[in-house]
Amino acid sequence: VIVTSPPRAVRCHISAQQSNKATNNNFHSRFEPKMYFGHTAISTLCLLNFGSFAFADKLLRNRKLGDVGGLSGNGTPRNGLPGNKDEEDDPRRPGGPNLDFGQEADYIVVFKDESSHSSFSQNEMATVNSVRHLNFMNGEVIKLPNAQAAQQWAERDDVLFVEKDQEVRKLAEEVPYGINLVEALNIDYVAGSGVKACIIDTGYALNHPDLPNNINYNNDNLITGFNPYDSGDWSVDGDGHGTHVAGTMAAVGNNIGVVGVTSKANMPLHIGKGLEDNGSGTTSGVLAAMRDCVQSGAKVINMSLGGAGPSASVQAFLTQLENDGTDVLIVAAAGNGGDASYSFPASYDSPLVMSVAAVNSN
Repeated sequence: VIVTSPPRAVRCHISAQQSNKATNNNFHSRFEPKMYFGHTAISTLCLLNFGSFAFADKLLRNRKLGDVGGLSGNGTPRNGLPGNKDEEDDPRRPGGPNLDFGQEADYIVVFKDESSHSSFSQNEMATVNSVRHLNFMNGEVIKLPNAQAAQQWAERDDVLFVEKDQEVRKLAEEVPYGINLVEALNIDYVAGSGVKACIIDTGYALNHPDLPNNINYNNDNLITGFNPYDSGDWSVDGDGHGTHVAGTMAAVGNNIGVVGVTSKANMPLHIGKGLEDNGSGTTSGVLAAMRDCVQSGAKVINMSLGGAGPSASVQAFLTQLENDGTDVLIVAAAGNGGDASYSFPASYDSPLVMSVAAVNSN
């Protein structure tokens, strides 16, 4: 049974001539026991048809949790989520939300449209524990007691999908020997070109002696930032990982420390503190940082981080950027495992994402 909409009034009609034709073509021979396609049998088929629609509707409701982000047999996206029929069996494709049938956790709830989200905000927001607002994609991060509660949210008619807000962690590099490997010192950044880079990580040590800052370059907009979390500040890096990544990209040539890819330049940077000072963050935090990077005008977004698996929310946001024609390149670390496993965000099925693996000094 192919279902394209929830069950409504079902109309079934077949003429006696069509019924006899079906019988003469041995159409009924596939059924056991054999059925005579007369008026009584036709009425029975109509009843079964209505019942199958009702049953399939329940399957569709369950699929919002069990098969989010998947594709139908003809490559059509399910539940309005992005999909690629050429990559239907690709392990990189988000095959469903991540649920943990256990302790209290944060869940990303994405509503079907702006009207549904607005109605929720006006009438129900005060009754839930909302951790973060994702208004740009009609979503909320809500703290729920367990996955059973998430299931109940997914079954709502105004909800597109629900997924667990996963932990995302830093991915590190020991020594920036790659500067010479990519011939960075042979290329000059063109000041005023409008190319801005964004770093989503643990923050940026704004007063670090080997990094550009607004005071030294007399430009209040050279280094800007955003922090989606309630604690911490984008200009303070309690972990150091984000500052290390920033140094690989933009450490200045001043005879101390190291040099970065744009060491002879004053390329503007935007910092998205997608990871907190302990080196970890959440999918929704990283997602909010990604959106802020785009809004800041960044042409390149660096993400030296990874999580436990794919996120339908991030995939939907990437598809939205692609559909909008957004001019941005997201460079993400393939991971430190040295194996064939897929790391995210590096492995999302999007032309906007470049996955970068490591090489040694040789």
